[in-house]
Amino acid sequence: MSLHLPLLSPQTAELLLNGSVMAERRNWSVLKASGPTVRDYLQGQITQDMNRLSADCAIHTALLTPQGKAVTELYIIEGNNDELILLTPASYATATVARLRQFALGQELRIGVVEALAICSLQGTHAHSQLESFALPEPDEMWLATSRNPETDCFAIVMPHHPRGYWVVTAATSIRAVVSRQPEVEQNAFEAMRIIRGFPDFGIEWDAAIHPLNANLVEFDGVSFEKGCYVGQEVTSRMHWRGGIKKKLYRVSVDGRPDTLPCPIRTSVNIGELKSAAIDQENRCIGIALLPIETAESATALSLENGATLHVLEACHA
Repeated sequence: MSLHLPLLSPQTAELLLNGSVMAERRNWSVLKASGPTVRDYLQGQITQDMNRLSADCAIHTALLTPQGKAVTELYIIEGNNDELILLTPASYATATVARLRQFALGQELRIGVVEALAICSLQGTHAHSQLESFALPEPDEMWLATSRNPETDCFAIVMPHHPRGYWVVTAATSIRAVVSRQPEVEQNAFEAMRIIRGFPDFGIEWDAAIHPLNANLVEFDGVSFEKGCYVGQEVTSRMHWRGGIKKKLYRVSVDGRPDTLPCPIRTSVNIGELKSAAIDQENRCIGIALLPIETAESATALSLENGATLHVLEACHA
């Protein structure tokens, strides 16, 4: 049986180029955190500097164990009434809440999953026009810029998808009402867009087995090396300052198709792994691979076990 890969069809590509597409992203969950010490508490828990969070700009970050292993990745938005909005992969939402509560002794912290809120992905050249459906102003051009509707629990965040996209965070009922009035686009098309763009997700292209710095946390502006102490900082700082980052995630093209995913990438021996792959509108196979930096940035010939040739396009980045 052949491997089924996410597909970006020519029809969807045309909508991206000359219009927009949207869909609810059910593989992400929305959390809320509040309390008088919530910012100070998170400052000691996450890899990014909470002082960079503002009403106009979200932050990208990771939550680590004391051993430096990833618990999850997070996007944090400044919400209404001193609340913080945390976006995390849905399959890790419960563990994220438990982990943050675990070390909150003595803190006035309230945190939990908000089932009534959801995330809608807007993609395409004219994705900004769809923000009007949610009564949202367009954020500025910077990565993770945000805007909000002050009358509702509704936020927009700039995400670097293809060619310019947003996530809207608001009531799930509102999202479903707006999406139902649009041309239907399959969920796997949005996965294809993400992979083709080279935008790795925690739990798919990387997890606790891969240190966040090897998963391009620096390239996605998810770590500060100037802030104070946080859980997992010692391992993270040592990797950064002592040259311990030997592998990264790269966008790659494949002359052929993988038989399985993930699958080994070879020179004369296995040296990396193709983590995910998708088919673009021109029937090209584009993927995200974990590779040694030295190999990826040289002219070394790479292939899959089935003989398909692999080409490195660029390091994954925001």
